[in-house]
Amino acid sequence: MRLARGLLAVAYPFAVFGFLRWLEPRWDARALLLLPVFVNLGLLYVFARTLRGGPTIVERLARLREPALSAAQVRHCRTTTAVWCAFFAANVAICTALAWVGPLWLWTLYTGVIAYVLGALLFGA
Repeated sequence: MRLARGLLAVAYPFAVFGFLRWLEPRWDARALLLLPVFVNLGLLYVFARTLRGGPTIVERLARLREPALSAAQVRHCRTTTAVWCAFFAANVAICTALAWVGPLWLWTLYTGVIAYVLGALLFGA
């Protein structure tokens, strides 16, 4: 089930591309391009709200593996959470711009490939 949801998330931009390119719907098609904006806004909210009061979401995940974190590790978790917030905010800005004024092929490339690669690189770092 998790694999199916992941595949659907990755396939969404390509499905929208095909839908808009070949079926040419008569209603406001740009609204379909806003789904990645809302997903990133949701993730930004989840991560950012934990910065206001501890523990951060990254700290909670880290404590699943290592319950006794040092003060330096807690600071690192807080910084990492802030970096993820910046990533999600940047994604919101880029996806919004591409949805409203960008060409469909670039929106598809960014939301279907580039954003996932950037997220994987950040996760790996």
